[in-house]
Amino acid sequence: MRLCLKANSIFLAVCLLLGGCGPKGIHDRKNRVVEGSVLLRVFIVRHAEAYKNVPHLPSTPEEKLDSLTPKGLMQAASIGTFLRDKGVVAVITSPTGRTRQTADAIGKALGLDKHYFEDKAFASLKKGKTPDGKPASWSWRRKQWKAGHDPRPEGGESLADGAARAIGAMNQLAKRYPGKAVAIVSHGDICAAVLGHAESTPISKRHAIHDVPTGSVSEIIITDSGWYLLRQGMSPPR
Repeated sequence: MRLCLKANSIFLAVCLLLGGCGPKGIHDRKNRVVEGSVLLRVFIVRHAEAYKNVPHLPSTPEEKLDSLTPKGLMQAASIGTFLRDKGVVAVITSPTGRTRQTADAIGKALGLDKHYFEDKAFASLKKGKTPDGKPASWSWRRKQWKAGHDPRPEGGESLADGAARAIGAMNQLAKRYPGKAVAIVSHGDICAAVLGHAESTPISKRHAIHDVPTGSVSEIIITDSGWYLLRQGMSPPR
């Protein structure tokens, strides 16, 4: 990464390190110019692999499903190692078992006094019910997004709703940690929502374009001129 300061503008020539995912468009970009004064550098982490993410028996307890697999534990440790020299001053996480475990490993690797803070703003979307009264499944949501829609299930949230609360929380973090770097551990839907915001991707296309694998790291720079996506879905080496 090459950093040049000129007046109030910051120019970052960034080679995108994008591994393990299949978003289109941004993968073709070799360099990124970021303008403005940096307000916050954000490393967006999709939690490491959990038992929920791999084939499992229907009888598997929810507590088990919400915990990391052995591979996930290694992924979390690798993310912490990757972030050691990035100046991260705080780790914020969604309040679930799999995100807490990921955040705890990162915080330990960084040597932070408090390994992580929890914030419900980065929780996965509330499911709710479809118009026919069934639980709003991911397959139902993907079908709606493919058709160009982002409906809000009854009692649940649309992707736009999730994006709004996460983006609001990130703007607050920029005020709390001005000019610094933080890591946020969240879920695939919220990761896609905020990465898509940085790219101005239409809400119904964000999950398709910005879906990232478990145990991956993406990077956003927030400046007084806007949001910039520098890398998406990189899987740190183990």
